[in-house]
Amino acid sequence: MNPNRIAYVVVSAGVMLSVGVAPKAAAQMAVIDSANLGQNIQTAAQSIIAVEQLKAQLSQLEQTYQMFTNPTNVLGMAAGMENQSIENPMPMANAMPGLIGGTTAPSGAAASYFNQNHVYGPTDGSAASAQLNANGNAIANIEGIASTNLTAIQQRMQDLPNLESDLNAATSITQVDAINGRIAAESQFVQAQQAQAQNLQVLASEQASSQQQQQKEQFVEDMTNASSDYSQAAAADNTGQ
Repeated sequence: MNPNRIAYVVVSAGVMLSVGVAPKAAAQMAVIDSANLGQNIQTAAQSIIAVEQLKAQLSQLEQTYQMFTNPTNVLGMAAGMENQSIENPMPMANAMPGLIGGTTAPSGAAASYFNQNHVYGPTDGSAASAQLNANGNAIANIEGIASTNLTAIQQRMQDLPNLESDLNAATSITQVDAINGRIAAESQFVQAQQAQAQNLQVLASEQASSQQQQQKEQFVEDMTNASSDYSQAAAADNTGQ
């Protein structure tokens, strides 16, 4: 029976006793204090209601406790993202001079770009030819790095809906907080990759400027050598005369 219904019946009984006319007591019978008895019954009914309310509060607290203490496997969410090639696809900083300078031969995605763009590589062993080959390597390496970085971002974007599904299926505050934290971490990864891409763009721009500088230096060197050769030839002619 509903606790409120029980309390209602008990209180009603107490009220009837308190307002009722007690029969005349015989000399041998004890006198019953109807008012005091009714008050006691009413107090008991209120105590029953209070106990039921406390039980409901306890049940709610237990549910809240479960929501806050339910463990969540953060690394188990969107397992496809737990990959070094996605989290940090860029080469190590100490490898950049060889890659951007072209002294490191293209590999992986860079090799595909090199084969696509390459037309001819001189093999005469001259400094100019060596620099030309290095520039071709550098261009392919930069394209390969940028392509790999873009691929990682796209893979992460493909896995983000999985985190959204986990968030929709969350059943506790702990799970919601954990998933939101994981989403925030993935956002930080993307921002870091964007910053890396910007730095790569700066390196590529400076490499292009470096190639122009090399061409100018080569031109000046050729002119200087030609002038020296001309001077030596002219001196030889004068000596012969």
